[in-house]
Amino acid sequence: MTTLATDSRSAVGCPAFVLHVREGYDDRERHVDSMMADKHIDFEYVLDGDMSDLTPGLLAEYFAGDMARRTPATSCAMKHLIACRHIVERGLDGALVLEDDIILLDRFTDIFRKGMAELAANGEWRTRPVIVNYEDTRLRFVPRSKRVRGRVLYEGDRDRMTGALYVNARAARLILDRARSCKMDCPIDLFHCRLLRQGLLTYLWCQPVIATQGSHTGMFRSGINLTKSAHEAISWKLKLYYKRLLYFLR
Repeated sequence: MTTLATDSRSAVGCPAFVLHVREGYDDRERHVDSMMADKHIDFEYVLDGDMSDLTPGLLAEYFAGDMARRTPATSCAMKHLIACRHIVERGLDGALVLEDDIILLDRFTDIFRKGMAELAANGEWRTRPVIVNYEDTRLRFVPRSKRVRGRVLYEGDRDRMTGALYVNARAARLILDRARSCKMDCPIDLFHCRLLRQGLLTYLWCQPVIATQGSHTGMFRSGINLTKSAHEAISWKLKLYYKRLLYFLR
């Protein structure tokens, strides 16, 4: 396992966490190790939060409804909460949080660092809980009419999944506090969307998108939707091409 970098020597200039299952996903581990080495991104695996780790006490602390059970969706949410806990307990300004099926595209590090510069330069964003999303999985893009030459971050009105996120310290605290006080009764991406719509969270979309989930492209089998077929992966790719064109024409 790779040791977490906490300084600017990593290509992304911030700590990075990859959410991963201890056993049974060796192909994802090989993919992550190779990809992160190729992009010179130092990172740490988040292995706690597997379904076997979800004790009744832990489920009662953070979850409610259908999420208060040992399911893949709850395990995924728990790993995101653990990444948030690392950010808070280690006194980090924030961190890149990746799921282990993520594919980082060619320009990822350059665009990511540009976005971090934009985030640091925006006085309002610096004082708010902020999540930045980099992926195309939800098929949501910034319309061309709203894009500004040279700019990569835009405020979004909805979530874009949780495969590739930057979570700042204020957002990490918010997510942990609200999960404890209100309980999480929906998957983690919908929980982020709820915080956004309540006006508690600033959710930024990166444009261009620079990451995609391999469980949607067909590279990996989904760890949550175990019945997902190759036909669905092909259908998603066709929708991706259509949505990219649609948002470009808007």
